[in-house]
Amino acid sequence: MLIEDVMMEFRLVYKFLKRDDALWDIRKRKVKISEILDLNDPFELIPFDLSDPEFRKGMLNSRDRLNTNRGLLSCSSEWTCPVLWAHYSEKHKGICLGFDVPEERATDIEYVQTRLPPPKKLDERVAHQMLFTKYSGWAYEKEVRVYTERVQDENGLYFAEFGENLRLREVRAGHRCCIERGEISAALESYPESVALIRTRLSHTSFEVEEDPEGFAN
Repeated sequence: MLIEDVMMEFRLVYKFLKRDDALWDIRKRKVKISEILDLNDPFELIPFDLSDPEFRKGMLNSRDRLNTNRGLLSCSSEWTCPVLWAHYSEKHKGICLGFDVPEERATDIEYVQTRLPPPKKLDERVAHQMLFTKYSGWAYEKEVRVYTERVQDENGLYFAEFGENLRLREVRAGHRCCIERGEISAALESYPESVALIRTRLSHTSFEVEEDPEGFAN
């Protein structure tokens, strides 16, 4: 009986960063992992109706326990949204990194308008809802979430290293980003695989960001 190699399926996701942070990540080959209690959404991991005091206590305790040893890499399924560039990439002065991540590790957020009803029992479905449900006001982010253990610690921060499960594929510079192609190329100098370098601009026909066909000036 022949055993065939199983090809892992990858998905391209995008991480919006400040210019200097992105260059640091490229040079160091790692990206910061967010701690759960440090996220900008105060309703993170508590999408349920918490009117019942006992249930509320249990949910908050579960969230706090996850924060002790887990973190997440928050990305987006797209890079064309100008609001994402404005909020997370220095008002379009930053850089967006495109990563290939294993399909099985990348989960889309489900956005809801109202809090979910309290579950009758705790099971895998409820755990999934807890981890991957957010208020619809965040829907513009089209978030793709990768949960990971917090194993790398540097100056009180946690990082995920580039590698088989986090492959850098693209570097997209915002349309206001003052950076030359050579500066990015220097940061990528020792990379064994090719990484696409892309300059962006504002679309002439829609409210989106698009690739600049003229590319980098230098």
